[in-house]
Amino acid sequence: MTFDEYQTRASVTALYEDNFYPIASLMVESAELSDLFIKPRLRGDDKQIDRHDIVSEAGDVLWNLAMLLRDNGIDFSEVAKYNLSKLQSRVDRGVIKGSGGNR
Repeated sequence: MTFDEYQTRASVTALYEDNFYPIASLMVESAELSDLFIKPRLRGDDKQIDRHDIVSEAGDVLWNLAMLLRDNGIDFSEVAKYNLSKLQSRVDRGVIKGSGGNR
């Protein structure tokens, strides 16, 4: 399945009325995904992070991003192509390890 196919198929489950929903939910779901890694590290746990939990939370992030993009008329493939081009440009210019958005 391509990202664009995922975006199309996932949109069937987008039952929200306010396009702000996936924007707000993306922040929440991203935090939940990050939290799987952050809490054990902060506690100094040697706990194995459950793969299913990672996949589940990453899927929630993916869905919200897909809907945010769809609501703004943007296909996943456009974002992926642009991102790869941007990253390659940074590699070519020797600034891949730099900081800031416009390097």
